[in-house]
Amino acid sequence: MFTHFYAGYESSQPAGPATFSQNDSQAHGTDLIGRPILFVHGQFAGSTIRAELREIQQAELGRKYARVDRRPLDPPPVVQLRLFKVRDVGTEHELESEIPNYEDVQILGLLCTVDLFPVPFVSKSPSKSEASETVHYVNNHPIEESSKATSALVGATFVQPSVIDYEGKKAILFVFADLAVKIEGSFILRYRFFDIFSRPYNYQDLAIQAECYGGAFHVYSTKEFPGLQASTELTKHLARWGVRLNTRETERRRRKKGETREHFSPSPNSGTRKRKRSSGPSTDGGFQSDEEE
Repeated sequence: MFTHFYAGYESSQPAGPATFSQNDSQAHGTDLIGRPILFVHGQFAGSTIRAELREIQQAELGRKYARVDRRPLDPPPVVQLRLFKVRDVGTEHELESEIPNYEDVQILGLLCTVDLFPVPFVSKSPSKSEASETVHYVNNHPIEESSKATSALVGATFVQPSVIDYEGKKAILFVFADLAVKIEGSFILRYRFFDIFSRPYNYQDLAIQAECYGGAFHVYSTKEFPGLQASTELTKHLARWGVRLNTRETERRRRKKGETREHFSPSPNSGTRKRKRSSGPSTDGGFQSDEEE
């Protein structure tokens, strides 16, 4: 969908600088990841920008997706986008400075997407052919591009950002509140950022500007699922800023055989177990409520 949208947008734009030649070699969409990019269209036209992604909250666990019991990864994964203006690229005077105020950035058209990779249980030394496919390591386990299992993700794999206060200043954050996995096992997420309204110089593809890999998490079967911890401070902070997601004041663990709801009733001094659903712009796809099991 986004590729078609971008293609339509691009065809309506004027040609690039006079020095641009259709015969010039074209890079692929991932060739510019992490590099300073000179833009000729979009909000940064005429500027050279480097983008950077960082996972600031990783998922810890999830329950295997089922149509009648669809639960998101918890806590919801969150990544931060940072943008830097770069001057005198490729010279000894090259200098970059972070965008001073992210409220000035037009967030319409900024998107982050995720891919899913299984984490192997046994460490091995990759062969020569496998080494060329290795994109990341988790505790010395090589993660190969060919092992990508993104088709096992359910929910919103493309999200738009929110601009909120984070660590004392405005920040651009992507919150994946609507994400579940259809298979059991240990996994990591790869995040990639792009801007559908911006076009780099001498570049026809939709450019992936930045990527990062998240921490490992485990997806359990319904029977093995251990339950959920209380919501993190960041999750509650996001909810206060209007990001729509589930929050919990206390831990919610799985009942064992023979236990009744009375075993889970909080004492008068322990506070009331609450589950909240924040209001605001929807970033989830209608997960069922987190009622007690």
